[in-house]
Amino acid sequence: MRNGVVLFITLSVIVAMLGLVGVIFSYLDRAKQNSSHSGAIIQSNLFFADTSRAIDKLLKIVGKDKDKRETILTTLYSAPMTLQPQESELFITAECRPLDNGVNINWLGYENNSSMQTHYSMAQRLFDDMVDRYSIDNPSLLLEKILIAINGSSIEGSRLKRGVGIVSLSQFEEILREYQLQSDDRGVEKIRWERFFTFDKGSILIDGNYISAELISMLFDIELELVKDEWFEGDNLKEFVVANGGDISKYKKIFSPTLIERIHCKVTYSYLDEVYSFGLDYLEERAERFEFYAKQ
Repeated sequence: MRNGVVLFITLSVIVAMLGLVGVIFSYLDRAKQNSSHSGAIIQSNLFFADTSRAIDKLLKIVGKDKDKRETILTTLYSAPMTLQPQESELFITAECRPLDNGVNINWLGYENNSSMQTHYSMAQRLFDDMVDRYSIDNPSLLLEKILIAINGSSIEGSRLKRGVGIVSLSQFEEILREYQLQSDDRGVEKIRWERFFTFDKGSILIDGNYISAELISMLFDIELELVKDEWFEGDNLKEFVVANGGDISKYKKIFSPTLIERIHCKVTYSYLDEVYSFGLDYLEERAERFEFYAKQ
């Protein structure tokens, strides 16, 4: 019975995406008459709206059934979906992942918030372990700059926006660039920060079944190579940690018991013999936070 449900939902995903592709490529043909860059931006805005409608359609197919909605999202997360007509160089690829599949970097700002001490201690411990493991030259300066963006502190000469929280990876990368300019420590750019942290001001739960092997290893003191060999994103985190001698009880309340319907998608597409991409977040049944990445 379950296999039949999974097949139905997988086919529904394919049908919805195929229905979308006709609209997408008709836009591409019409837009070829425009200039490359401005046309690509216009095109990305059209795809932004279409991606939102496509996700809406997929979730409406199964209504409020939590198990089926989870299967829909698991299918989206499993692999990038690429659509390309036969004998054509045009294509569009949508790569989606959970928005809350890591420790929120903004939790580092909860030191004086008594109701969020577990979140703060998790984020601070992770930051301390990372700067030690990756030999960050000046962790106090890096942390200071992160807190500038989170809490609204100020350092003379800083270009960082104040007091708005860290809401994207690109914003965090700007913090890293400022840190590098002052410390001459290029080691931070070698770290895949997105494998450990997420960047969204309002998040208070982690989608534990989709966290990275690196984060599991760091949080639960399990050998990284073992985790890489045995862990598959989408598995049950609690069962995996317990089976490998880890203790999840300290952070149990931070990991959501159900899949969180907060999605980040990167959409890559061809336009006038070039490749462009943009990002969006799907929150509360609508697409938000469009970010154009320009030519790839």
